[in-house]
Amino acid sequence: MAASRRVIKFTLGRADLSELESAARSRTEPAGRVERARVLLAYRQDPSFYAVGQALGLHAQTVQRCVERAKAEGVLAALDER
Repeated sequence: MAASRRVIKFTLGRADLSELESAARSRTEPAGRVERARVLLAYRQDPSFYAVGQALGLHAQTVQRCVERAKAEGVLAALDER
């Protein structure tokens, strides 16, 4: 029997959503910040680490770490380098 899928929920206000969308479209932001913004936006649409990873060309564990960090530290803090 397969295990149930774990979905991580994080809060995303209008200001945060606007900032994420802006960062995801940016051509001047650092590439890592843009990638993390795209991960969080994609996860918001389809809460599957594997599906988001496949869509963005990333490993599912990379997506999971980004989402877990957004949950723990906040959405905008998850965009920054550690």
